[in-house]
Amino acid sequence: MAASGSRNSADVLDSVVQPKGDHRVTIVKWICPSLVFPDSWNKPGYKINQYVREALYPTAELVNKLFLEEPENVIKGVGGFGMGAAVALHFATSCALNHYPINPRVVVAISGWLAKAWSVKNSKEFYTLVAKSRAALQSIFLTHGIDDPVVPHSCSCGEEAAASLINAGFGEVRFLPLARFGPTAHEINRSEMVKSWLEEKLPLA
Repeated sequence: MAASGSRNSADVLDSVVQPKGDHRVTIVKWICPSLVFPDSWNKPGYKINQYVREALYPTAELVNKLFLEEPENVIKGVGGFGMGAAVALHFATSCALNHYPINPRVVVAISGWLAKAWSVKNSKEFYTLVAKSRAALQSIFLTHGIDDPVVPHSCSCGEEAAASLINAGFGEVRFLPLARFGPTAHEINRSEMVKSWLEEKLPLA
């Protein structure tokens, strides 16, 4: 499933790619390049601002509803770019805390950030047995372009998110920065990295 950012949920779902063979995996991909940059509200002692809360929480609810319509035996995954990556990471951490019945097997975040990264890293909620077991089942891949004109790497969002998730006990977290080599190589290399990682994590052979 592919989706794009919109405040009108009726217009959010852009396309559904039907499986060519057996339906074994469902991945919700959220594409929203425009990014609300984390500033003081993403640091210790600060709360997520209202705009981000209004964007993240309803979108996570929508992702959950999409997954609930899928067969139980299908592997679930979520990914996104920019603000879509923020949605994917927010949904993953919420699932680990059992806020949703779904628990994604794979999570991909490209050029995004983890909302309330500091509180995720230090939250006592992740020390419960339920949260530990659910977080351990998730595999998370993060990448960020070092020379990305759309979502600058200077905020160190990817590194911060990876460190927070590892500290919170998520099973496997991999962060790989991505350099730009020419006008199209950036996108090609990024796609190959994500494809290779998904093939490694999903039992599709």
